[in-house]
Amino acid sequence: MTQAEIVLQGGYSGYDALNSFIASFAEAEGYSRLFLEQLQLSMKEVFVNAVKHGNSEQNSLSVSCTLSAAAGTLLASIRDCGKGFNFDELPNPVDPRNLFRLSGRGLFILRSIAEIIALERDREGSVLTLRFHPS
Repeated sequence: MTQAEIVLQGGYSGYDALNSFIASFAEAEGYSRLFLEQLQLSMKEVFVNAVKHGNSEQNSLSVSCTLSAAAGTLLASIRDCGKGFNFDELPNPVDPRNLFRLSGRGLFILRSIAEIIALERDREGSVLTLRFHPS
């Protein structure tokens, strides 16, 4: 099993470091270019949501990412300092009333790429864990 973690400070500015971290991990694991692009897209969506909704865009709060690869599966966990959310309360982005909204498609995109396997909350924040099957 291969595992790596990165802790990011500074809000949205941490995305470049996250993107490089993901690319390095994917290269070391031998993932395809197509999978790398899907992984980076999905992790960007989760990271933006963690900064915006979890940390309320407070640059002093951290977002961490852990990647764990084993037996043809990649687990990715993103931790923020927020209280989490309820999947059932999110608006459906393909509902005609929501088609022209400028946001709200991140988890919809994410679910087309990865399996959401857990959303856990504790005193320190929330952790969203995803499962990928790399190619």
